Amino acid sequence: MSHATHRILVLDDDQQLLEVYQDIFSPSREEPSLLDGFAANSESIGEPKPIYQVTTATQGEEGVERVREALADNHPFQVAFVDIRMPPGIDGLEAARRIRAMDDRIYIVIVTAYSDRSVDEIQESIRHDVLLARKPLTREEILQLARNACNSWREDDRLRRLQSDLERQVEEHAMARWYLENLVSSLSEGLLVCTGEGLVTSVNPATVKFLGRSEEALLGSYVSELFPESDLTDLMTRILHQGPQRNIPQTFSTQAGKEVTLMVSGSILQQGDASGLDGSHSLVLVIHQPSPPKKE
Repeated sequence: MSHATHRILVLDDDQQLLEVYQDIFSPSREEPSLLDGFAANSESIGEPKPIYQVTTATQGEEGVERVREALADNHPFQVAFVDIRMPPGIDGLEAARRIRAMDDRIYIVIVTAYSDRSVDEIQESIRHDVLLARKPLTREEILQLARNACNSWREDDRLRRLQSDLERQVEEHAMARWYLENLVSSLSEGLLVCTGEGLVTSVNPATVKFLGRSEEALLGSYVSELFPESDLTDLMTRILHQGPQRNIPQTFSTQAGKEVTLMVSGSILQQGDASGLDGSHSLVLVIHQPSPPKKE
């Protein structure tokens, strides 16, 4: 069975108290309490039991350095228990502020037996994910604080990774779309995409050149209105009911009134459950000039 490892930092100038923390989180010495027994019975059988890896420091600057090292090793702490008073160096609140400046993901538990720092002052200094705990704390209280903070950290991390994956996918899709649009724009053949009803939704530059109409005139217009003299609507009907059509000659009238004959192939780009020219389909038409006659 795999075990989840939780990294905990404890800052306190009392060496005896640091040993107590080590003893509480030591898997070899931990004896199940009634609370633990209840939790074990309520959890699923396959739920991994957490393992705590504890790092201690007796001074604020030392604790800040431990966090810096953990980040450099890409093994950040998930929760820090920080005592307010740690003379002669910086106090716990300043140490926590510096830690939060380096790592805004860490959960911080301010542990103190005094009332010289208010909850508002602590919250304003550390901003978020901070708890205030009063000494003395029981073993169960420390374990519960650690478990809750570590579990919240892991859930935050899962959501961060999910968001990062989504952002990466969006970026990849944007790059793929950009590449496809550039590829379509560079094609010598014309591409015209329209709904089953004949509403033009997309054209490439070659289509604009072949049909002699601006992109603005083509987009949002109906094929039947743009080219009433051609058999393009009948061709689209055949595509919908009979499948792809290839190299069908069509005569178009340009905006300047000039008639041009072009070859048109077409297929269904996206098909719904319905049939016919009812908008449930999208068609792509490929337009190109007729091949020159072969020399005998």
